[in-house]
Amino acid sequence: PAQHREPLQAEFPRKKDSVQRWELLRTRLERARGRAAASAPSFADWEVMLQFCFPRLDINVSKGLGHLLKSPFSVHPKTGRVSVPLDLQRLEQFDPFAVPTITSLCQELDTAGSDGEQEDVGETEPKRRTRDYKKTSLAPYVRIFEQFVEGMESARRGERIRRSDLQGDF
Repeated sequence: PAQHREPLQAEFPRKKDSVQRWELLRTRLERARGRAAASAPSFADWEVMLQFCFPRLDINVSKGLGHLLKSPFSVHPKTGRVSVPLDLQRLEQFDPFAVPTITSLCQELDTAGSDGEQEDVGETEPKRRTRDYKKTSLAPYVRIFEQFVEGMESARRGERIRRSDLQGDF
């Protein structure tokens, strides 16, 4: 709102970094909320975060097929890198240049295939077949994806149970 914007714009240049400016904004908004009591909730801080802090997509990303966000395990057409799910607990260690490429995966599978053929020579007992992706650098990313899907299934089961409990009360 304009009544908050002008005083903030006057004070912002006196703050030396964005952290101090954000704290100034938050304290001013909290004071304004306190005065307004609970009459009208203010979401100005969230609006500011959405406007300035969250990633934004340019027009080409949202309309061009070549710029669409990649689905897990799709391959980038120019670099050959595989789009992998991220482990949010280890996000700081993620290196986008270390993800598998389609070429490296093919080489890993060829190597694993030739190693497996040598191991099988002379064995009479049938071996359990390992899924091919488990022999590659893609395996940890598949596990992250499986954990995500398991969490979604668990949440859905919990929601279905909660709903059935609510419906049973009537």
